[in-house]
Amino acid sequence: MSFWGLFCSNTFGLTISVLFMIWISMLLLERKPYQMRERKVKMIAFTILFICVWALIGTVFYKVGIFRWRYNAGQILFTYMGMTGAMFYLYFLYRENLLTCWISAVFLEMLESFAVHIGVLFSPNMTFHLDILGERLIYYFFLYVLTPLIEIIWVLLLYKTGVGKMFRLWIERKESKKVSIIFISLYPILSEILYYMVQIGERVGNDNAVVSLLYLLIVFIIFGYAGRQEMQKKQIQTQQISMQQQNAYIESLEKLQSEMRRFRHDYKNMMSGMYLQAKEGNMEAVQNFIQDMTSDFDYQVGEQIRRLTQLGNIHMLEVKGLLLGKMEKMQQEQISCELEVLRPFDRTRLRTTDLCRCLGILIDNAIDEVQGKKDKKPKPQIHIMISSQEECTTFQVRNPLYSNIDFHKIWQQGYSTRGADRGIGLASYKSILQHYENVFSLTTIRDGYFIQELKIQE
Repeated sequence: MSFWGLFCSNTFGLTISVLFMIWISMLLLERKPYQMRERKVKMIAFTILFICVWALIGTVFYKVGIFRWRYNAGQILFTYMGMTGAMFYLYFLYRENLLTCWISAVFLEMLESFAVHIGVLFSPNMTFHLDILGERLIYYFFLYVLTPLIEIIWVLLLYKTGVGKMFRLWIERKESKKVSIIFISLYPILSEILYYMVQIGERVGNDNAVVSLLYLLIVFIIFGYAGRQEMQKKQIQTQQISMQQQNAYIESLEKLQSEMRRFRHDYKNMMSGMYLQAKEGNMEAVQNFIQDMTSDFDYQVGEQIRRLTQLGNIHMLEVKGLLLGKMEKMQQEQISCELEVLRPFDRTRLRTTDLCRCLGILIDNAIDEVQGKKDKKPKPQIHIMISSQEECTTFQVRNPLYSNIDFHKIWQQGYSTRGADRGIGLASYKSILQHYENVFSLTTIRDGYFIQELKIQE
């Protein structure tokens, strides 16, 4: 078979593999690739380049004879090169960290390898001579018809079993998972060793299928065990957040009750004063008195009711827990906080952990700026706004600015207006956002207020 014909054949087969990779990766990472208009051309171009380079390397390896090395070393080398390329390809598509992309690439290789081995089981001969037309056609049938059908079945099974959720939970584990990462990364080598150790049946294809299935089962067990542990932790965290929210509600209700008692206690005295003013005909004083009384009541009672209502609009428990913790800290520091959630907030494309880190940095900076400024003007108050729209989610943190800042230096590591060993937050904030192309930050100073906005294109 000519070099050009083999290259075209590999290109067609790898196109199917890449489509399968994108499909499975969306299940594993539980989101779609970023498809901003200006990126579509780049994505298509990068995909074509990835397929052509991979097909070219495979063609060269076949023609040179690298695939015939002892102990299948050439195939192992080609597999690792392909997984490395897939890692960078997934990074380009999703902007996930490289470790997540690497584990995804290895797992995708396991699934595709198993599908190929299952397809080869139906072949009357495990070895294909591509120079012979008949065997080449059989090879094409298994590669381009049967294997894709098996891969589609795999996709449906993974969707039904919720492997994507288990994978995400395993990836987000904070505990050490080095042993699991090494075991998964050594798949091409260990599977070859297992093949020589197992030797079940008389057919090589059968052995390969059994080894691939065995390795996949072990990986599923790793994901399932770790995922179940993380799920239990998340359930505990959810319970803690619910208890924290209930405590906040109870505290707010106690404050409401206290304010109502105070208002009831002072009601007769207030009415007596107003009665005397009305009797003297001083209607302006009566109006001012009523206005002051209702304003005081609305500030003390209405603020608590509004805060509870706004918290109820936040349905993402991690964000609600973060805000409850920060508001409790502000209350201890006697810092006024105004929370505004314009619409119910359920989800966003930004990873939950990264979102909480970014919001925590912005709120902590605001707290540091207004802390200990009780006697300053304007009043030390932090305003937090969440606007959840169909195409864009906006987070805004606003606080009075009491110090002079240099806009050109605020993103630099170590720069701070509050002394040494500070200024790490905004540098980390910028570093997190660099991994996302659909997230934008805006920093402004307006009317003496420092305003930080985080916009996420949904």
